[in-house]
Amino acid sequence: MDNTQREKYAWFICSQLDRRTLLEQLAEEAAELSQAALKAIRAEQLNNNVTEVDLQEAKNNVVEEIRDVLIVASMVTGWGDWENSYKWERWAVRLMKNAED
Repeated sequence: MDNTQREKYAWFICSQLDRRTLLEQLAEEAAELSQAALKAIRAEQLNNNVTEVDLQEAKNNVVEEIRDVLIVASMVTGWGDWENSYKWERWAVRLMKNAED
C-alpha cells in the first residue's frame, strides 16, 4: 500500500470518528500495549511467572502495539506522518463494513 492510500484511509477514519471515540481507541490500544509488555516480561524470563508465548512472538507483539498506539495518538494530536502500517486499511475497512450494516 502506498502513502497516498494510507493517507486516504487515515482521513476517512478521522471523518468517521469524533474525538471521544478516538480517545477511547487510544485507551484500548494503550491497554493492549500494557498487556503485550507484561507478556514480554514473562517471555524474557525477567520474573518467575512463565508463559507459553515465545520470546520472538512477544517482542513482535510489543512492536505492533507500540505502532498502534502511535498511529492513534497521531490522529488524536494531529501530529506525525501517516505511519506505514496495515492498521489504517484494517481500521477503515471495519468502519466501512459497519456503515453498510
